[in-house]
Amino acid sequence: MNQTTSDAALLGLAIDRGAGEPLHAQLAQGLRERILTGRINPGAKLPSSRQFAAELGVSRVTIVTAIDQLVSEGYAEGRHGSGVYVSADLPEEVLQASTVGIMVPNDEPLPAPHPMRPFQPAAPDLELFPHADWSKLMERVWRRPEPALLANADPLGWAPLRSAIAQHLNQWRGISCSAHQIIVTSGVAEAIDLLARAVLKAGDHIYMEEPGYRILRRSLALAGLEPVPVAVDQHGFNIELAQSVAADARAAVITPSRQYPLGMTMPLARRLELIGWARRARALIIEDDYDSEYRYQGRPLPAMMSLEEGADRVVYVGSFSKVMWPSLRLGFMAVPPRLIGDIADVLAASTPRASLVAQPALARFMASGSFAAHIRKMRRLYARRQAALIGAIRSHLDGLLTIEPAPAGMHLIARLSPRLAVRMDDNAASQRAARAKITAMPLSLYYESKPTEQGLVLGYAGFDEDAIDAAAYRLAAALRA
Repeated sequence: MNQTTSDAALLGLAIDRGAGEPLHAQLAQGLRERILTGRINPGAKLPSSRQFAAELGVSRVTIVTAIDQLVSEGYAEGRHGSGVYVSADLPEEVLQASTVGIMVPNDEPLPAPHPMRPFQPAAPDLELFPHADWSKLMERVWRRPEPALLANADPLGWAPLRSAIAQHLNQWRGISCSAHQIIVTSGVAEAIDLLARAVLKAGDHIYMEEPGYRILRRSLALAGLEPVPVAVDQHGFNIELAQSVAADARAAVITPSRQYPLGMTMPLARRLELIGWARRARALIIEDDYDSEYRYQGRPLPAMMSLEEGADRVVYVGSFSKVMWPSLRLGFMAVPPRLIGDIADVLAASTPRASLVAQPALARFMASGSFAAHIRKMRRLYARRQAALIGAIRSHLDGLLTIEPAPAGMHLIARLSPRLAVRMDDNAASQRAARAKITAMPLSLYYESKPTEQGLVLGYAGFDEDAIDAAAYRLAAALRA
């Protein structure tokens, strides 16, 4: 992207702080429109989050959240060690729109947003959500809203929703917490930012799984913390190894129920060792229960926060995006009682990022049992789709990729066979897939340091069996070319 285009894209963006729409959503929409109308070209590099934040006068967390939304929708893609770029393989209608310049007649509608495509990770099936029931709840709430909804919102979140989340955690994850311990957020990025400002301090070393969740890593860095990557093994995170890398860490961010992205479950012994370290070091464990709702085999180990030993040292972080839809932008934290006051003070001194609009409807949706029923329905469906993906890879890509089933989650890792690895790495394989209109994220992108494994992260939850099989067939042709 040339500097003129970069500056023009920045200068043309506007943020309305008085609007009901969150700042990150406004920014994502502004960038999306500029991509669709050709003001930012396919393949162009986006300015850094630091430059965006300085120009617009917003936090870097807001910028990163907006960019991650564009990446999840397929408009942009991250390149390890290089930055974020507009996708070079935008839909044909978008490419046609870019050739006519930025002057679009008022009677011409903009092209439709880029749909999700196989094998996008963490993509739920959006069509099977009970939208009619949800719309009735929204209409019922806002046709005659309670006075409290129109007054100054509680920065900790809508009280009935906090109660519903606490009950859900008790029933599904065995966490005995009260509604007072629940804080509604806009997602994991805000949760990390709140903890950084309320509990931790700038420059603190924070253990991070390697490979790990990229949004978590970015959120830690943007909050002024120092992520310390710690290589996982077949049992996940190892606190003994972590201490040999950095002995002074103040927190650990982990995905114990299903390590993201590799998928192993941390055994109970390791969980207790980690809690023991946190108690001795007076440190914090941030438990990200990523896509744990979808478990297909056996009973899950209890959440770390549900263990008596960890009740005072673990913050449990969750999101609704994997069960409902990503643009809902609602998540939550369950925090030890001793931290509630400090976090509440930080929230009271700032503007809550979690929109209140959907919170009352979500509270009713959960209290009615519809939320749990939807999880159970999608769990059965996603188990079948995982099996379909395994069958399609083994049928169409035998000798190129190897894949094994997992007891939980929304994606699998397809590792490059020795035959394919001598021809290309996973970045090259991902680029070939993109040219075939397939999203296949390279596993190496999830590493902060030099990757030790090569593979493709393949999501299956949001796509039916026919789409999965057809995409695997196209992927095979792309990798054999």
